[in-house]
Amino acid sequence: MKYKLTIACILILAATTAVHADVWPTLNPGGMKHIMIGFENNAVSLHLDSADAGPLLMENFGNTHIPPADVLDGKGYNDQYGWLADGLIAPPAGGAFWIRSVVATPRLEIYEGGMRMMRDTHTYAPIFGTSGSPDAWKWNGTMTHHWNAAVLPGFYEATFEVYIGDAVTGVALPEYAADQVTLSWNYVPEPASALMCVMGLAIVVRRKRIARA
Repeated sequence: MKYKLTIACILILAATTAVHADVWPTLNPGGMKHIMIGFENNAVSLHLDSADAGPLLMENFGNTHIPPADVLDGKGYNDQYGWLADGLIAPPAGGAFWIRSVVATPRLEIYEGGMRMMRDTHTYAPIFGTSGSPDAWKWNGTMTHHWNAAVLPGFYEATFEVYIGDAVTGVALPEYAADQVTLSWNYVPEPASALMCVMGLAIVVRRKRIARA
């Protein structure tokens, strides 16, 4: 029953979204929210550069996207969070900065981004456990905005750990302290789509009850 309701909601939301073909993803309004990464005295430190940092709004702009950005088709997404160096920092010899997904809301999807305005250069590869990808991702030290997405409406949250790991394997180097940050998003479809979704769920439930009678 739950599975059928979920499928019905996805199909109805997709059907009620206006489609605009072959574009790069739309940047979410509201400005960038950076997770500042510091490294001093053998310890990583993190802080958000905005007091108003979440939950951020995931939006479905109704586009079909140019591959490989088409992984975002039919989904709500947000790209405002970005990873950024807090000053001049560098990892120790043989090491690198790694970001690991510690825990996340089920069905949250994350795809690799890059410099926010350079959407055509992003890989859109699944990361942080999405589609079976590794839960750790190597950060190259430049500002990077990933694409955080979801198919179903709801509240999403993820806790990330930034640590110093082996530059090749990603295995944490124990002599360096790590730090964590929790980020959050809300995916609330447009009112018309949400209403259609509720109506569709009601129809499915009614048919189920009739079938049992």
